[in-house]
Amino acid sequence: MDAPAALKAWSELVSRWSADLFGVSGPLDPPELEAGKLIFWADGSDSWEFGVSVSEDDPPVFAREVDSDWVPVQESLSEFLLHVTVLESAIGAADQCSARAVPVERLSGIVSGYRALPLPALPCPSMDVRIYVGPDSLLQISESVSDLTAPKGQLFDVSVSALVPASIDEVMERHPEIAWKRYSAAVAEGFSPDDLPEFLR
Repeated sequence: MDAPAALKAWSELVSRWSADLFGVSGPLDPPELEAGKLIFWADGSDSWEFGVSVSEDDPPVFAREVDSDWVPVQESLSEFLLHVTVLESAIGAADQCSARAVPVERLSGIVSGYRALPLPALPCPSMDVRIYVGPDSLLQISESVSDLTAPKGQLFDVSVSALVPASIDEVMERHPEIAWKRYSAAVAEGFSPDDLPEFLR
């Protein structure tokens, strides 16, 4: 089974990395061809899966909860792979902090100096998270689930991921009014660029 060109190109890039990359989602091995769609990606709990047509080099991506109907993701394959690679890099970063129920009026100060990744929110694994890219850190911002009584668009959950502790220190010191919680990377389970499926090679 031949994979789309965008999938092969992505594989060549991530195979150069020595660190584990995929923590909450990753490529399927082996992929499954079902009704003309190559199911190539799934979240770690196998509740969501992603598929593409095999007739194009950079086809649109479709997503579904297992045993449900396919819905368009509004991303091409190359955009989706960029999106999940950045997301998984954030989840697996060595140093992280997060805050829940951040008031909307605080967001402009937090995202200052960051650039929004120009991609739509995914239904999974990012759960409608918006990603912002900074010089040495990544932000993830989503509608808060901490207070379901708050009006929509008023409270947000924020996560910051960085390569070095000093970057997290800077964020927490710049916004001391926010109740940050510091923690380490999520542990990757079963997905590693050193053990890519054959169809990605």
